Amino acid sequence: MTILLAAVNARFTHASPVLRYLRNAIEAVFKEMGGQAGSGTAKPGAIILREYHIGQNRLEIARDMALAAPDVLLLSVYIWNAELISAILPDLRAMLPGCRLILGGPEAAYNAGAWLAAHPELDLVVSGEGETAVTVLARAGFSTEAYPDRLMIAPPVDFSAVPMPYRAEDFKALEHRYLYYESSRGCPFACSYCLSSRSDHGLRFKPATLVKAELDGIVATRPMLVKFVDRTFNADKARAREIWSHLIREHSGSGSRFHFEVHPALLGFDDFALLEQAPDGLFQFELGVQTIHERTRAAIHRTGDWSREKEAIQRLIALGTVHIHLDMIVGLPYEGMAEVGASFEELSGLGAGHFQIGFLKGLPGTELRKRAGEYGMAFQSAPPYTVLYSSALSARELAALARLEELYDNIGNTGKYRPEMEKAAAFHGGSFAAYLALSGFCINTGFDIRTRNEVKIRELLGAWLQ
Repeated sequence: MTILLAAVNARFTHASPVLRYLRNAIEAVFKEMGGQAGSGTAKPGAIILREYHIGQNRLEIARDMALAAPDVLLLSVYIWNAELISAILPDLRAMLPGCRLILGGPEAAYNAGAWLAAHPELDLVVSGEGETAVTVLARAGFSTEAYPDRLMIAPPVDFSAVPMPYRAEDFKALEHRYLYYESSRGCPFACSYCLSSRSDHGLRFKPATLVKAELDGIVATRPMLVKFVDRTFNADKARAREIWSHLIREHSGSGSRFHFEVHPALLGFDDFALLEQAPDGLFQFELGVQTIHERTRAAIHRTGDWSREKEAIQRLIALGTVHIHLDMIVGLPYEGMAEVGASFEELSGLGAGHFQIGFLKGLPGTELRKRAGEYGMAFQSAPPYTVLYSSALSARELAALARLEELYDNIGNTGKYRPEMEKAAAFHGGSFAAYLALSGFCINTGFDIRTRNEVKIRELLGAWLQ
């Protein structure tokens, strides 16, 4: 039996830890049953890993999968690859008539009915954790007869006992890519727009001793960036400090960087004292503030007091040892242009290394998607389900904010044009108004707001400010 584990990533630089988790779980069953498994060329009992990205030709992806001649093909579906996977499923069935096609991942799990209805070629959709699902399926020889409705509900795995997905031979293939690492699953918060709020499995941690040992092994391979996928890394504050302390002490000169998603409200004196010792470039923190407005925070169950979070962010930035990435979301309940502008002014003015403006996604299965009617919201009918309008923001205003986001990323986040934009902000009464005005100027002059060409941007700003 040949099993193909395939991932379609958002970019070439991304790599899927999911494939390696599934491979390891299947191989454990093969070993238990006395079978053979491998990760190279096809052979009886072989497990083949293939990674693609959404920028590749769809037919070429499908053909490459078909060339592996798998008996079983497993695919994980996310909002970034759902359209592509939906398009190639009929082609895969045509080229692989006897192959069992199995889907998992959050997009399939929380929208299983739609996938099954749209794709009769599917043999099974898995909802739940993949390690458990493939263990059960592997023991049954990947037969799907036990699931006449083509839906499998997989229970949670004991995550504390799950080793990291990577093996020695994986690291060569992961050169020049982000290396994703998971030290916890779940989230302590229940934000209504996030799929993590749907999890019934709670927050589960790997022991810090195991995390430190695994990180030592990873750093020995000299990765450029280790990106933790934990939803809130510092949910257990003492554990987070133990791991940060270990990285500072043991790996400051390694050349590797470590990326964490951190909740600012959970940062305290001990954290700042420790992080002050970190060498510049070792850590980068992503802080998802999303909004500064209490009414909206209450509506989306976003816990934490903004004034306290702001103080923590300012202290963290003042340390100068951690690269800070701040996020806000446009399109949240009760937020019109005035509220969006206030969050923009506050967050962009804090001096973080990067400020990202995201747009609300109405993900199937989330509370916010179910309550969209209360907020007058409409979303794209297909992934990524971006908000189109709400009772507080018109479609026209959201289009203007999308242009503003593009301009800010190409101008504000570079730091190259600060004098020009400070002059514009003083004239227009704030940065938000200045970027809106610049966006209008670009429309009137036909300037391509997507350009990152410095010469063209300086010419644009010169013409606008004269």
